[in-house]
Amino acid sequence: MTLNLAGTSAPLAASLPLLLPLLGGLAVLLCTVSGPASVPVVGHGRHLLAIAVLALAGGALALLYNGNAHAFGGSIAIDGVAQTFGVVTCLGAILCLLVAMPYLEEHDLAAGEFFALVLLATVGALTVICGQDLLALFLGVELMSIAAYVLAGFRRALRRSQEAALKYFMYGAFASAVMVFGMALVWGEIGLSQESASLRFDALARAAQVGPTGFGLLGWLGASMLLSGMAFKVAAVPFHMWAPDVYEGAPTPSAAYLSVVVKTAAFAGLSRLLVAIFASGHRDVETTTQVIELLAIGSMLVGNLVAVRQTQIKRMLAYSSISHAGYVLTGLCAIPHGRPGPTLAAVAFYLCGYAAAAIGAFAVVLAFERADDRRVDLHLDRLTGAAKSHPGLGVAMAIFMLSLAGIPPAAGFAGKVGLLGEALGAGRVMVVLVAVATSVVGAFYYLRVLSVMFMGEARQQTQPLDSPWLAWALWLCGGLTLFLGLFPNVFYSFAREALASFPG
Repeated sequence: MTLNLAGTSAPLAASLPLLLPLLGGLAVLLCTVSGPASVPVVGHGRHLLAIAVLALAGGALALLYNGNAHAFGGSIAIDGVAQTFGVVTCLGAILCLLVAMPYLEEHDLAAGEFFALVLLATVGALTVICGQDLLALFLGVELMSIAAYVLAGFRRALRRSQEAALKYFMYGAFASAVMVFGMALVWGEIGLSQESASLRFDALARAAQVGPTGFGLLGWLGASMLLSGMAFKVAAVPFHMWAPDVYEGAPTPSAAYLSVVVKTAAFAGLSRLLVAIFASGHRDVETTTQVIELLAIGSMLVGNLVAVRQTQIKRMLAYSSISHAGYVLTGLCAIPHGRPGPTLAAVAFYLCGYAAAAIGAFAVVLAFERADDRRVDLHLDRLTGAAKSHPGLGVAMAIFMLSLAGIPPAAGFAGKVGLLGEALGAGRVMVVLVAVATSVVGAFYYLRVLSVMFMGEARQQTQPLDSPWLAWALWLCGGLTLFLGLFPNVFYSFAREALASFPG
């Protein structure tokens, strides 16, 4: 499968992927405040959902058909990374909106504000993905994060949701401060080495090549602080402490958004940063690679081993998200040992498959969260025998759990093969062995969910939501998970073509 990625230099073309979701968010807010006072917000949520989905779909199409476009003096550009990771981001946001619709209706929450926040957060995510310098990276991260803080505390009546938003905000503010200080150090190092300070990634790459060891001490300290800030956004160990509590307390659609869209955008920004740092080829690059390996190994070990002990589904999915961040970091270790294009294509494919499976799993959790249930978590025991009384939800959950466990024919298997193949080809044997071993551990808690749902004795339980929006979301997530697993070359051919000339 090939797409017409014809290039253009028009600034408007490069701005469209950001402008369309932004205008969509403003339109949703205007429609919300101008709607009839006698009609509840959720009553005309279908129109708001249509606007939001069209805005995101338009942003994705603008990414696909406006390659090599630049805007804002080159700070924003549509290249291979923007196209591959941007499409995954828009797709994940659309699926999150479909999942959110029945949740908002069931709990009588304002659909307009939620959809607008998702769109504004996606604008920030796309800014991170399309950004060509550290300033665009920081602005995108902050725009995405501020909206995400509000999404985490969207159920204001629940103290657990308030607690989730507060924890996410406090940790996020500290991570942002670390990133800003790191950017200042890197900016100064670039100015010293090139006699002209710049925040662009290509200038960072050139600065890393100056001298026998690349950056000086302050430059590498700044780069490590930048990596720490991005590691927080992807919830990599040891910067993962916020994730379990925030996922558990946040509304389920918000947790799905944090797990997929925020993580995809952060990995795109981290990939650009690593490509720039790894450009020098000096001995410090090997040290940086070993640091990424340690982050990956720690994330896979902590995520999988702690998830085994979890009995609350959303906390289990939070630790699962941490482990999957480790698998992606395993693939990123291959960047210094060849062209980054094939590695990033494998990363984008993995994140696309993870997005479909993770959002689908959260959708199944959401189906059992009714308005009369004040609990914000779903205990594993509440799913006992659920597949017998609700076979559709059981089959859907089986597809998602098998994919997250990396069992064929779901997308997770092809994704792990691609990532681990890249790392093994780069000679990173130790981290690959850890990834394989922890995948076996991870299969236990994923299959335990299916065992409870299919083999447990059915008992009196909450009637799940009966919503066409939820059905559509489950069909799309399940279909995409199986399609990517059975026909991985469809996405790979697109991603490899888009990333063939990266970094240019």
